[in-house]
Amino acid sequence: MKIIQISDFHLRGDGKLSFHKADTIAAMEHTIKYFCERKEYELPEFFVITGDLADGGTKEGYELIYKAIKRLPRPCFVVPGNHDKREYFLEMFKEQAPVKDDIKPYICYTIDLTPIRIIVVDTSKPACHSGGLTDTVAQWLEQKLMEYPKKPTLVFTHHPPFTTGLPAMDEGFDQADRFAEILRQHENVRLCCGHMHTGIFTNWKGISCVTCPPVAMQMEVDFRGKNSPDLTEEEKSDDFKGGGDRFFLGNPAYLLHDLQGDMINTHYMIIPIGADYSGPWPFKYYDGEED
Repeated sequence: MKIIQISDFHLRGDGKLSFHKADTIAAMEHTIKYFCERKEYELPEFFVITGDLADGGTKEGYELIYKAIKRLPRPCFVVPGNHDKREYFLEMFKEQAPVKDDIKPYICYTIDLTPIRIIVVDTSKPACHSGGLTDTVAQWLEQKLMEYPKKPTLVFTHHPPFTTGLPAMDEGFDQADRFAEILRQHENVRLCCGHMHTGIFTNWKGISCVTCPPVAMQMEVDFRGKNSPDLTEEEKSDDFKGGGDRFFLGNPAYLLHDLQGDMINTHYMIIPIGADYSGPWPFKYYDGEED
């Protein structure tokens, strides 16, 4: 069984370039076209998109995303990110986010009738860039993991709960220790996140974790802090916020999660569109733009 994870479209509904540099509509179209052209044996059981679908969370952006993912050759499920708005998810993605009334407004749900169990966990906080768990979501997750304690399980979130070393992105995660305690109770679980705009593979408190590379805007991997002695004068004048605050215009990429026996292998995959990797450019909003 194969599951494909894609992440971080950051689609603008107004047709403008994101951060004055990135054509996110073109990146989305290249990605959808790529999957529509795959051979039958290359296709997954379904797709999971781990957040930041529409930049600014605009309804116009979601309408474009909805039409695009309906063209995919397999079903698609979605996870909210810090740029998303829950009300639009609940209104527009009823099939792609089958949330039950007992957990609303949080976008949490499970997919159970496959060899790999899927648990989607909403780590977003309204009007906030960082993520975390609320008590309600933590209790829900603990209950869901207890239902099938031995089944290979992928838990999908937008925010990673672990420190990445990219200072501008390491803003903390509410109830990270509690999250780890809950996940460690399961024998065969992998945490699959978005948000970072680069692929990271790690073991966090005994839990296998990955972050998905993005469809749009590949992050510069830079471990310097905002007060690093290695900053150039230009970076100082540009108000450099630390590593994780700049991006390249690179090829879209994704993760392929493949079940082999009771083990899940994760493959890092590139969508070759001939990107020039120009940059790095700052993740900087301009006057009148919504984060």
